Amino acid sequence: MQVLSSLALVLKNIWTLSFLRDLLCEFVGTAIFLFANPSFLSDAKPLSECHPDPLHVALAFGASVALVSVCLGPATSGGGVHLNPAVTLALAAGLRVSPWRAVLYVGAQLLGALCACALLMGMVPAPLRGHLGLNEVALGFHPCQALSVETAITFQLVVCVLATSRPKSAFHLLGPVVVGLSVTLGNLVAIGYTGCGMNPARSFGPAVVTLKFNNHWVYWVGPCVGALLAGLLHDLVLFPRWGCPVIVLKLNICTHLQYSCTPSM
Repeated sequence: MQVLSSLALVLKNIWTLSFLRDLLCEFVGTAIFLFANPSFLSDAKPLSECHPDPLHVALAFGASVALVSVCLGPATSGGGVHLNPAVTLALAAGLRVSPWRAVLYVGAQLLGALCACALLMGMVPAPLRGHLGLNEVALGFHPCQALSVETAITFQLVVCVLATSRPKSAFHLLGPVVVGLSVTLGNLVAIGYTGCGMNPARSFGPAVVTLKFNNHWVYWVGPCVGALLAGLLHDLVLFPRWGCPVIVLKLNICTHLQYSCTPSM
């Protein structure tokens, strides 16, 4: 009976205009982020002299994240879009987002990435299409080394997201710009080794459309591990949200003991 009532409460919270708007923002935002990817032309033969260099790709990804955050962030109930399953995982692990909401957010992000890549494949002629920005581990680079790179770049991204999303942060208003710079940095560091996943949705879309899943696990495990480590560092060390549990014993009129754990904000 409790399970049914809990499920009914979840469904009631889902079917609200506010939450549906949040899902739409995640879907549209992730689609725009993937659609702005210039590396889908990297193998285009007629444009062989116009290969996008790493700086071009990094700036495009960073700018798209910043612009999407500025345009769609205010429309969400939480004041910002995630655009990244790893970011959503970190927020859910830190109890900032409920588990069921996080699952639906990730679903919207993956669907947005898939639609963007499918749209690119349909719009761009085959000779110009390239690999649609597929992430691949560089030749001579071991998957475990690629895993460490993905973990590191996602770690710095999520630390940046959490730090700038704090209401008392000096960079709160500049959050989209700072996060965009973090995405640019991650691309500049990792694009030559892993293609720079840093976002499972960004890796998922091209992999599904091209049906190439070589070492695809790297682009899920690395970002998720990096996001969780960043959440632990932020919430337990940099800006502790919870102090050591303090058990307060109170003797009431009925001589019952009441226990309360007080968080330190």
